Amino acid sequence: MGLMQEKIVVLAVDIDDDVSKSGVKTPIFGRENVLDAVTKLALITPEDTDVNALFGAIKQLDLLKSQGVENAEIAVVSGSVKGGVEADLNIRREVLEVKERLNPSGVVFVSDGGDDERVIPIIQSLLPLFSVQRVTVQYSKGIEENYRVLASYIRKGLTEPRFIKYTLGIPGLLIIASTTLAIAGLSAYVYYAFYAIGLVIGIIMTIRGFNVPEVIGEEWEKQPIYFIGRVVSLIVLVVAVFTDVEIVLSHVNPAESVSLVIKGTFDYYVLALIVYFSSIVATTYLEGAPRFWKEVTGATLLLSLRPAVFYILTNLIGGTVTIGAVEGFLILMFSATLLTILMAVLSLRLEKWVNTRFFSGQAQASNPETGTGGQV
Repeated sequence: MGLMQEKIVVLAVDIDDDVSKSGVKTPIFGRENVLDAVTKLALITPEDTDVNALFGAIKQLDLLKSQGVENAEIAVVSGSVKGGVEADLNIRREVLEVKERLNPSGVVFVSDGGDDERVIPIIQSLLPLFSVQRVTVQYSKGIEENYRVLASYIRKGLTEPRFIKYTLGIPGLLIIASTTLAIAGLSAYVYYAFYAIGLVIGIIMTIRGFNVPEVIGEEWEKQPIYFIGRVVSLIVLVVAVFTDVEIVLSHVNPAESVSLVIKGTFDYYVLALIVYFSSIVATTYLEGAPRFWKEVTGATLLLSLRPAVFYILTNLIGGTVTIGAVEGFLILMFSATLLTILMAVLSLRLEKWVNTRFFSGQAQASNPETGTGGQV
């Protein structure tokens, strides 16, 4: 079916139900009804970005009709002034009403960006989404105009229910808590409370800024075992680092600190790398092309170096670095090197045999670290 025969609905979403200020109930259908509602809203709150989005939806409808899409319609749905789940449920209910009344082939979603676009999954769960059109508001760069825009956002933050709990509610709780601690003679703890709050805010900002939930979701979908291995390895490494710091701070003698750090947390680092290597091996196995000789070689090297490192440290701290001690260290290092080479050869041959014997008919799996396939 061609574009001309498609029944397309241009859909605008007012997530915080500002359009209700004009006295019009949603959903709104038809160009004239939407134009009437947005005109009334513009006369009440001309600075509201929803006004631009609604006018943008009308423009998009006219554009489609000028391109020959005679079956194009327009509809406006709204959420709730309270925001959150209540707004989402109301939007879903009204989109369902749009679907039942117009039965469109799909939707062109017109948005002013930001918070409105979080409802896209709700729309997609009910109707095919053909396009997302964003209406960007251009403001004057004059200082006076910038202050007006800032004042508008401040007014929104201090009056609209979905923002006011953050702009007034949380700061109010903090003031009450700090004042209570001061009255109780626990002023010293006020600083710790603010440090804790700063830490929490910093973590939240980092998570939001780097889009951590989405990144985690993508990694989990692609390679869950490899993702788990990296997380566990990171946790072990963090524990090891904190242990090292505690050891260094509690000992004055630098040589003794270094010895205790290596002896105390060497196995932690080895464990972290073994977990990491194991996750790579498991991932490549599940993807149909086991690749493990490099990981086995690395784990063998770490484990075989342990006796040599501990031996030389014991002699250094004990002040008994003799020719015999050096010879013993060199022997242990030679043994570690020989064992690592032997394990590299054996694991390489074993990897080739396993791939030939059990996975010869399957394509080479992608490398979890690079995403590219490769022969051993």
